[in-house]
Amino acid sequence: MSVTPTAGEATVAHDDKEGVLSLEFRGDAREYFRIWAVNLCLTLLTFGIFSAWAKVRKKRYFYSNTVLDGTPFQYLGQPGVILKGRVIAAVLFLVYYASSNIFTSLLPYILAIGLVIAPWVVARSAAFNARNSAYRNMTFSFDANYLSALLTIYAWGLVPALVIGTMFDWWESAYLAALVFGLFGIAFPWWLHRLKTFIIGNTVYGGERGELSTSGGQFFKVYFMAGLIVSAAGAIGGVIAGLLFVKGEMSAVTVFMIAAPFYIGYIFAFAYVKANIANLVWNNSAIGPIRFQSTLTGSGLAKLYITNALAIIASLGLLTPWAVIRTFKYRAEHMQVQAIGPLTAFQGGDTSAVQAAGAEVAELFDLDLSL
Repeated sequence: MSVTPTAGEATVAHDDKEGVLSLEFRGDAREYFRIWAVNLCLTLLTFGIFSAWAKVRKKRYFYSNTVLDGTPFQYLGQPGVILKGRVIAAVLFLVYYASSNIFTSLLPYILAIGLVIAPWVVARSAAFNARNSAYRNMTFSFDANYLSALLTIYAWGLVPALVIGTMFDWWESAYLAALVFGLFGIAFPWWLHRLKTFIIGNTVYGGERGELSTSGGQFFKVYFMAGLIVSAAGAIGGVIAGLLFVKGEMSAVTVFMIAAPFYIGYIFAFAYVKANIANLVWNNSAIGPIRFQSTLTGSGLAKLYITNALAIIASLGLLTPWAVIRTFKYRAEHMQVQAIGPLTAFQGGDTSAVQAAGAEVAELFDLDLSL
């Protein structure tokens, strides 16, 4: 049964069937290299102005080559809107840079202002990214306001405590600084769980709201295991350092031998966290009749990161498009989308515009709000 969208309403046209929906990424490294090269050249020639158009070209390519059940996704963002957002983000960054390097007496007040606008950045970034993502001509939306974002990211008061400590020079007390940072480090997995639940729970598609059914303890377990990996690597590095110290051998080669286990341990711990957090979130997320199954592995991601990095270094950056395409394909190959009910339940709703400033601020300050 298929339904024809009417004005003001879009409905997913799909047979009422259940099962695994095919997901594939059809991007090609040669095709993307041309887009990447043009984007890079024009961005440099225009002193960064073209970067907004470059972002749209890149996203449209990756969205249109991500195909679910035979239908590609769509990116609807406009360069002009993104450019305005980037100008605002650049101004905010310049204010922060000036206060942290020139007018240092203003830094505490700038950080306090940052505390106030951060929830707005989180909410607006998620709303902009959702509104400009579409599938079967129907956009996603993000239904959350400033207050709910503030309560999500500041509920325990640890982040404000870090900023307030900076404002009043609490860090002159090493014990107090260690206590606050230690508490934040322990609480981080639960905080991340709150943030992921907030993002997914307020994402709407076709009138269906997303759900995430995990616990903070599950997030903590992932980070705890990553900590064990880093600790094991550190122990190996310590043993090597001790043996070399006893022998009195200290050279560039020995320094590398001591540092190598730390770097390798970090890469594997990072890949382990990325893979298992992604699996944890996707495997416990749902939106309407749609469920997901992610099968990423830490070893697989670590191998991907290492080979990509070596290829990019060896080619002086020219293999960057190849590495990006390879990463997208790897993730698509390890993702299944399952329908446990008819997709005709999805119906379109509000399509009002959302400004890009929040999204560009989040991107400039490297805030990861993705799943």
